[in-house]
Amino acid sequence: MAVPAHMADQETTVGLMDTVWEKQQIRAFTAWCNSHLRKRNLKIENIQTDLSDGKLFLALMEIVGDVQLPKPARGKMRIHKIQNLNAALKYLSEKGIRLVGIGAEEIADENLKLILGTIWTIILRFDIQDISLEEMSAKDALLLWCQRKTNGYRDVHVSNFHMSWKDGMAFCALIHKHRPDLIDYDKLKKDDPVGNLRLALEVADKHLDVAPMIDPEEVAGCVKPDERSITTQVAAFYKCFASYNKNEVAASKIASVLRTNREHEKLIQEYETMASNLLEWIPKAIDSLSQRPLLSSVQQCLDTLKTFSAFRTQEYPAKVKEKAELEAHYSSLQMKLRLSGRPPYEPSEGKMIDQINEAWGGVDSADIANKKWTVEELRRNRDCEQKAAAFKAKADNHDNWVGDLVNELAEDDYSSSNLGAVNAMIKKHEAFGHELQAKETGVHEIGTLANELDDLKYVDAATINERYATIYDTWEKIRTLTEERTAKLNEAAEKQQKLESLWVEIAKYGAPLNSDLDEFIDRLNAAVFSDSLNEVQALQAAHDELKNTLIPSFQEQYTKYSELVSQAAQLAPLSASPSKKRSSVTVAGDNPYAVHSKDELDGKWQQVQTLITQREETLAAEQTKQEQREQLRVKFAQDAASMQEVYKGFQERLKEVESGKNAAELEKQAEMLEGIRTDVVSKADGLNSLESTAKEMDDALIFDNEHTSLTIEMVRGMQQNIEVHMSVVGTNIQNQILTRDSNNITDEQMQEFRQSFDHFDKDKSGQLDRLEFRGCLLSLGIDIPQVATGDDAEFNRILTRVDPNQDGHISFTEFVAFMAEERADAANKDDLLEQFTTLAGGQPYILPSQLSDLDADLVEFCMQSMAPYEGGPEGALDYQSFAAAAFGEGAEI
Repeated sequence: MAVPAHMADQETTVGLMDTVWEKQQIRAFTAWCNSHLRKRNLKIENIQTDLSDGKLFLALMEIVGDVQLPKPARGKMRIHKIQNLNAALKYLSEKGIRLVGIGAEEIADENLKLILGTIWTIILRFDIQDISLEEMSAKDALLLWCQRKTNGYRDVHVSNFHMSWKDGMAFCALIHKHRPDLIDYDKLKKDDPVGNLRLALEVADKHLDVAPMIDPEEVAGCVKPDERSITTQVAAFYKCFASYNKNEVAASKIASVLRTNREHEKLIQEYETMASNLLEWIPKAIDSLSQRPLLSSVQQCLDTLKTFSAFRTQEYPAKVKEKAELEAHYSSLQMKLRLSGRPPYEPSEGKMIDQINEAWGGVDSADIANKKWTVEELRRNRDCEQKAAAFKAKADNHDNWVGDLVNELAEDDYSSSNLGAVNAMIKKHEAFGHELQAKETGVHEIGTLANELDDLKYVDAATINERYATIYDTWEKIRTLTEERTAKLNEAAEKQQKLESLWVEIAKYGAPLNSDLDEFIDRLNAAVFSDSLNEVQALQAAHDELKNTLIPSFQEQYTKYSELVSQAAQLAPLSASPSKKRSSVTVAGDNPYAVHSKDELDGKWQQVQTLITQREETLAAEQTKQEQREQLRVKFAQDAASMQEVYKGFQERLKEVESGKNAAELEKQAEMLEGIRTDVVSKADGLNSLESTAKEMDDALIFDNEHTSLTIEMVRGMQQNIEVHMSVVGTNIQNQILTRDSNNITDEQMQEFRQSFDHFDKDKSGQLDRLEFRGCLLSLGIDIPQVATGDDAEFNRILTRVDPNQDGHISFTEFVAFMAEERADAANKDDLLEQFTTLAGGQPYILPSQLSDLDADLVEFCMQSMAPYEGGPEGALDYQSFAAAAFGEGAEI
């Protein structure tokens, strides 16, 4: 009789089956049948004879197929046996199971080989392959499952269903993988195959309700164990351990929630630390910037500016970056909390972003106030130094002019003089009186400078006031002595009649001219101080007034004076040797009444002409200097405005990137963001150039710029804002991509999915057909329940989810999406509770031992975070309150 094609995988001819294998199959298949028949308290003693009447065969089919078949015939005749057997075989035919060469007569005739072949076909269909008629796909799935579960175990290398199981190590590894408490694997020895097999089968029978289907001595003692017997026994283990997969999935989901919570706690602690550090720095910076020490010189002001230069160029930008990182960290934290369904994080008191920004405003205000105060102090000290220099010059000129005047005015050199001498004294004293009036303005100017220095709080104001007091006292004494001498000379002049009017006239001209020359020299010698082009132009205007108005008027008077001196020189008699007396003629032809000689005035006039040229050169140099400073201001203003427009453009482009709302455009947004980032880097030279210009302005002590309100700090801020904005946008895009693409699949899981998919993709088409897909699911431990009829509703429901277009093929992407749904993280409290309930075996509490499927660190985290369960056994934990807190519905974890 012909042998069925599906039985040809073990031997070429059924008639040549080894008797050892036959014994192993009888034992295995009998045990398999009894594992089902015991549900009705039925049992097979002899598989060859007990199935021949068809009654137990019908019962077996009803149990494994979960179906109601016709009641068996009551008679014991052969026709009744054939009727019962045909009813069972008809059901198998309706399920699509082809039994070539096997009929009711062969079973009724107790043909052992064909009976064993029939039972093997039933095992393949209902325990291994369910609906598949192609044995290879189901066996491969079962083999792949065994390989995955025993991977890494010592002395276990599963590659088939015969020799790989002979030493019993593989059976023990399967049990230890799922129930490590039942077997001490480290004590097993490969050279004790009978002991290993006996241990595995006894443990399975006693603790796992898995019936032993093989004999340890037979399997260990044969040359090659029977493949069908081993496969049947392994399939029983697979059915038993399929439920354990639910615990692994539940543990995976719980682990994901715990890791997420732990990561959130870490991010929150990092934010608190960053915020505390920044808030600790802010008051220190404000206190440092608020210090107002006494600055008594320009150099001290410049040193103060230099002191805070490091703060503004290094410390402050570093803290700005730190603040930006804090804001980006806060945004990322809130995004991750929102994406994981957690409530938003509320920082502790005083550490809100708005509160930090408000405190930061105090730093900016203190910095602006500090810079303003330093610049004002610099200007005040420069004014003080300028006015002090002017005071000294005028005071020195005044003291030089005073000389020995007090003694000369007090001297009685007229009482014994003749008329001519007295008249000369009178005229000279009158000329001195005019000079005294002219000098009064200078004294008032000295007093004004002293008052101004006092108002400016000049560091040496006391010395200035003391000197001015001396000058003023001397001045008052000279005025008194002058009035007294005038009265006494007038008394003497009553006796004198002749006065040489010409020399008097010369003296009258000479004194004002000398005063004018002194004033010209003072003005031309005055130091040039300016801070802007306008100030230089004001100095130039004053110089032009002197040169074009005052000097021509002076020259007119000086010409008349020179003509009078020339006339006097022709009329003056030769004098005797010069006397040291105030009234004497010092040289031949000199005017005895003149305070200042023609040579003295000529020398001063020549000095004025030289000083005019020098003054023009000095003003021209200052003009060039201020023009260069003005060019720096204009250049900075233009470059700053240009960079501002560049950064505005970047902001607009970033807003355009942020406006994308379709998740399908996220990669395009990321590409646009990368383009913006590249353009920002390309504009770094512009900012560097602006930094260089700002450095030149600082070196030139340029602190104000009427051409722009922008500062280098503001432009740096724009650059940093762009960096922060790009960071935030990039973080948001990546989080959105993560949200879109996230499937809660680790790299190891993805590798596992790819390995299984590729294994069953026999034609390497990148797609699985219906049978290949089922085998792939079986290899991953997903148990698809069998049904009573040919309409497999549960599997069809899965296909509808995975293959919505009903093209009969499943791609790797569709396959991963389905597995992601099966192993998705707990999305809410109810989902997390469901996973904990699975691990807890339905109890409202969970014991530490029931958390063994989690990593050790996560078990420790649960024990620290979960409250004890009141009324439960010792060590019981309240996972319900923990789940509520994890999703923001209860107390904090």
